[in-house]
Amino acid sequence: MLKATGLLAAALLLISSGAAYSRSQASPTTLVWAKGAITAFAQDGDQIAWTSFDNHATCPWQVRIRLLGPKKQKIVNKSPGLTCHSDSARYLALAGKRALWTLWDSGNLSYMRLVMASYSTVRDAQLEELTFNEMGGDHLGGIAGDSSTLVYGVATVGLTGPPDCDIDGTCTAVISGGSVERLTGVGKVKVPGSPRPVMLAAAGNRFAAVIAATASSAGSIGPGSPATVKVKDAVSGTSVGSFSPAGKPLALAFAPSVVAVLETTAGETQIEFRTPTGTLLRTAAVPAGATGLSTTDTRAVFRVGNTIRSVRVTAESIQTIGTAAAMPIGLSIEGTRVAWAENVKVHGVLRGRIVKVTVR
Repeated sequence: MLKATGLLAAALLLISSGAAYSRSQASPTTLVWAKGAITAFAQDGDQIAWTSFDNHATCPWQVRIRLLGPKKQKIVNKSPGLTCHSDSARYLALAGKRALWTLWDSGNLSYMRLVMASYSTVRDAQLEELTFNEMGGDHLGGIAGDSSTLVYGVATVGLTGPPDCDIDGTCTAVISGGSVERLTGVGKVKVPGSPRPVMLAAAGNRFAAVIAATASSAGSIGPGSPATVKVKDAVSGTSVGSFSPAGKPLALAFAPSVVAVLETTAGETQIEFRTPTGTLLRTAAVPAGATGLSTTDTRAVFRVGNTIRSVRVTAESIQTIGTAAAMPIGLSIEGTRVAWAENVKVHGVLRGRIVKVTVR
């Protein structure tokens, strides 16, 4: 359990966007440097993973998993596999020593490939390719990992409305289908009775998904309002609980005992904390521009610009716990370790590094 420190109680409380916060910062500690720029970062337990681009390498796009205990790491995408010469590696999830990431390409259509590898197999294998454009198609509905659970979502989007609505912009983007896929040792399997997610988070053997009938647009599946959050067993598909957030969801985070939704409502931004069965624990007002939500059972973290902030699930104050040197990538909390990636110039060359701050 995390314990409150005397520093938090003694710090000066300020008011920002209706939320109180204290400025108690620790200097971030560098965990590892990358040779090139980092594009995605994830952590789970004593493992971290990241995607990076090194233009001077034979395999420019690289995905690494690092074991923090023995301080060992591997490139898990096999050269010259799918990932090496992709256009972009965008999203990343980690479950133990298994990684799931996306590759993006575009032409007349946009393509999103779901690719997996592990610390032991060291081979990137494609699971599925999603195809879409501004008229609709199959969109990524999120990827998430924790412990033994590694999942991704697919949401099928189409346009509905009067004739020529695609020309005058009056169409409604409707989410007409989708599923949640769970990764197995060698492939994937559809979760029974899985929803059509637009956001996804995992904790233990469960996942939480934001479900919405309409999307922001055919080219983006950010949820419209109202939306529903459903929590399910990732293997059996059994329902654990569901609830309707008060506002429009911006981000979703999940821990074994807490579901956190960052949302906008009535012009305000807040985090809604609930149990997996849907019982409201409390809401906490946060500054506008908050993003990058992650949570444990006791504490959530998010960022506003380059500042890393934390709020306890059962307390009102917001604490600034660190400041990134550049835009934080993949901010998340694992136990007492808050970590993210950032890209900084070293001797005129852009390099990525992963840093951490310890919270109590």
